[in-house]
Amino acid sequence: MRIERRKGDRRKNQTLGDGIRDVLHAETGEGRPCGPGRRMECPTCGAKDCKCNCTRACANIPVTPSSDAHDYPLEPRIAPLVFEIGRWAFFRPYWSCEGHLRKDGSLWKLPRVRFYCKSVAHLRILADAVKEMHAQKRLTVPWRVGVTFADGDIPDTAFCLEPDPNGSVITLASLQKDAQAIAEDLEPEMRQQALRLSRNTHTAV
Repeated sequence: MRIERRKGDRRKNQTLGDGIRDVLHAETGEGRPCGPGRRMECPTCGAKDCKCNCTRACANIPVTPSSDAHDYPLEPRIAPLVFEIGRWAFFRPYWSCEGHLRKDGSLWKLPRVRFYCKSVAHLRILADAVKEMHAQKRLTVPWRVGVTFADGDIPDTAFCLEPDPNGSVITLASLQKDAQAIAEDLEPEMRQQALRLSRNTHTAV
């Protein structure tokens, strides 16, 4: 079957345009992506909101974003990706997992990052970015952006970035390598996909 394409909605087009501009013009990360009240003094300038040493290689990343760093620090193999997602002001990570194996060595839990986001445009650009990374063979398997939920007593809809092995026999090490690759390329790829979308939709940027 074939469905006639919907006519443009001015409000939706404006929302899409705003999302594209957010990605293209935002200075990634307004301050540090670690949570308020858990920011440490910069050894370079002494400030708590600068970005002098604010990179995914920071030794404090496993503890600074967590609301309970003692019992729930970020796991090291997913921390760089959490950091890079959190650098965008419109994404707010709230849970992550680096992936785990069962005692027999089989894959048990996938690496993933859950986050809040209010704009479908931002989600689309993120999804397009990881899709392109896989198309260019920078990722072992496709990764997807899906809908999930926070804890049972929190009604907010949330989202998840995770691999989609789709039955492929894959190792945890390769999925963790994918997470690292996404962390390394996320910012330039997000900007590239936002620019492509602006051209396809004739959105002024």
